[in-house]
Amino acid sequence: MNNANKITIAIAAVLLLALVWLVYRGYYAQKAMALQNQELQEQLKRLTTEEKRSAVMQRVNAQLEEIANEQRRISDEQRLAAEHQTEVAEEMRRKAEIERQNALLAEQRALEASDVAQSQRKIAEQQRAEAEQSKRVADTLTYLSLARTLGQSAITQFNAGNQELADLLAHTACLFTNRYHGDIYAPTVYQALAMTSQNKHVWNKHKGSITDIAFSDDKSGYMVTCSTYGEIMKHTNYKAGNLTSEMLFSNSNFDFRDCFIDRASNSIYALSRSGHLVIIDSNNKKQVIQVNIPKLKEMDVADTQFLLFGESGMALFDTTKRAIVMEKKLPFQIEFISRYQNHPVVFDRQGNMHIIKSFDNIETSKVPFKGQVTAFAESKNQHMRAYGMSDGTINIIKAKGEKIRLVGHLSRITKVKVDGSRLYSSSYDGTLNLWLYNSAKIEPMTLFTTRGWIINFTFDLKKNGVWSGDQNGNLTEALISVPQMQQRLQSKLKRNLTREEWNFYIGRNVPYEEIKGKEAKP
Repeated sequence: MNNANKITIAIAAVLLLALVWLVYRGYYAQKAMALQNQELQEQLKRLTTEEKRSAVMQRVNAQLEEIANEQRRISDEQRLAAEHQTEVAEEMRRKAEIERQNALLAEQRALEASDVAQSQRKIAEQQRAEAEQSKRVADTLTYLSLARTLGQSAITQFNAGNQELADLLAHTACLFTNRYHGDIYAPTVYQALAMTSQNKHVWNKHKGSITDIAFSDDKSGYMVTCSTYGEIMKHTNYKAGNLTSEMLFSNSNFDFRDCFIDRASNSIYALSRSGHLVIIDSNNKKQVIQVNIPKLKEMDVADTQFLLFGESGMALFDTTKRAIVMEKKLPFQIEFISRYQNHPVVFDRQGNMHIIKSFDNIETSKVPFKGQVTAFAESKNQHMRAYGMSDGTINIIKAKGEKIRLVGHLSRITKVKVDGSRLYSSSYDGTLNLWLYNSAKIEPMTLFTTRGWIINFTFDLKKNGVWSGDQNGNLTEALISVPQMQQRLQSKLKRNLTREEWNFYIGRNVPYEEIKGKEAKP
């Protein structure tokens, strides 16, 4: 094959290849264009869809915007309405606050008016109470003054022998005194009560002067007395004015000055000025012990040991051994023996007092008053001391050092005893007096009188009565219990005061009342 053919074939092959390539290229170009058109169509479709969506969204947004605008409008209207409501509420709150302030002001004014009314009511009540109190005070003073006057009238009628009328007046005096809470111990009232209740009984039992009285707390309730004639007597059944007596010891060689009942052994001890101590046991067995102390006067008892005092010495007696264990001469003359601050105290004739703190320890001091002390008593509760003097006066030292001098006895004071705010005293003038030493005006009230010197007195165990012994051997009992005296007086009344008697002694302005059967209780 020649070259030309070869070239032609080569060119034809090239052209074929070119054509194939062009066909291939065109195919793929057309395919690519078709894909592109499809893609463009899809894009267009998507764009169309998106456009439609956008349009929808725009419409939706427009609607939403319109809705939002509507809601905003409504919200604005609601806000304006709320603001208006707020303004209305604020206005109402202001009005409510004003009304509340007005209400508070009204309430405050009401409270102030109530306080004023309450204050006025309290003032009125206080004035009424003061008026009632003034009336009560006036009535009280009137009736208490009337009671004292009736007491004096009762004393006058009693001394004149008009016993029945005296009883009625005394009972009425006690009735008014207790009803108006007065002091039943006012001198005229108490003395009228003591006189009319017939509170005194007298028995002549001893030949000599009765120097001491001792009470036993035994169930039988007896008492013992001793005398200067050497007598020791036992007394029982002293109720309702009766007295049964038994002579336990009698020897005129003895001169008894003091007696004591030992509660433990129920033995009786009696001290004789002759220098003897007589012991009578519960079986009535007697023992006489010699004491070498001259002119024995008194004994101070404590447990199992007694101090025995003479005019110039003292001895220690042991009750267990029944023997004198110690004796001592004193450098002074003893006038009187008592107790002070739980110790024996001795008053000498030189104006000194000696506190016996032990047998070998004696504390001496000067008596705070001039004169001879013949009786002494103290009250620990009242913090007072009473000194009975030989001239018949009584000197008192009270708690804060206040000194009082009582004048009422005519001669030597023989004994003083303190019971609360009451002071009892006896004297050689034959009187037993009662003193209210805390009163503004202290006056003696004579409980009873005797025809001889009163040597000694004491209370019974219940302090319902006071018993005394005098120079003539008389034993006297006087009732001092106010309730019992009032009961006794009431039982004596046989009638009421007549209206004439009432008008004369009490007055027409005091309403009449029947007093018979009315208890004179406070």
